[in-house]
Amino acid sequence: MGKNHNSLLRTDITTNGLTNAFFNGVICWWLINEKGPLGWWGGHSFGVDLLATGFILPLIVALIVVPLQRRKVRSGKIAPLASAAVTNPYLRLFSNAPTVLWKTSLYFGIAGVVIISLPTLALLWVVGIEQFSAGQFAIFKGLWAGVLAASLTGPMVLLGWRAQDDTPNPAPSPTAH
Repeated sequence: MGKNHNSLLRTDITTNGLTNAFFNGVICWWLINEKGPLGWWGGHSFGVDLLATGFILPLIVALIVVPLQRRKVRSGKIAPLASAAVTNPYLRLFSNAPTVLWKTSLYFGIAGVVIISLPTLALLWVVGIEQFSAGQFAIFKGLWAGVLAASLTGPMVLLGWRAQDDTPNPAPSPTAH
C-alpha cells in the first residue's frame, strides 16, 4: 500500500473508532441511566446488548463506509488497490469478503459477533463480571463500540478500494452469439 493509502486508512479507522465510542457511550447512558444494574441476560442485560451491537454496528458502518470508499475510487480521489498490496495479516483475512453491498454488510455483522462480541462475553465471564451499573456499562459500551468500529473499519475501507479486476469470483460476462 502506498503512503497515501496508509494515511487515509489510519484517518478512517481513527475517525470511525472515536465517533462510535462517543455516540454509543452517550446513547447507552441516555437509554439506561435511570435503570438498575444490568445482568447477563434478560430484557435489561449487557449480554444481549453486546451481541446485538456486535452485529448491527458493523452492518450499518459497512453500508456507509464501503460505498463511500468505492465512490472515492470511481472519482479518482484514490487509486484502486490490489489485494496483493495488502500485507497486514489481519486485513488480509477480509480480502475475500463479498462484493455485493448487502452481503458485505451481513458479512461484517457476523464478523462483529464472532470476532468481537463472543470473545468479549467470554472474557467478562472468565473474569467474573456478573453485572454493570448504568454508568459502568455506558463507559464500557462506548469504549467497546469504538474498538469494534475501529477494528472492522480498516477491512471495510480496503474492500471499498479493491481494484475492480481483483474481486473474488467475478460475475461471468455475457457472451454474444
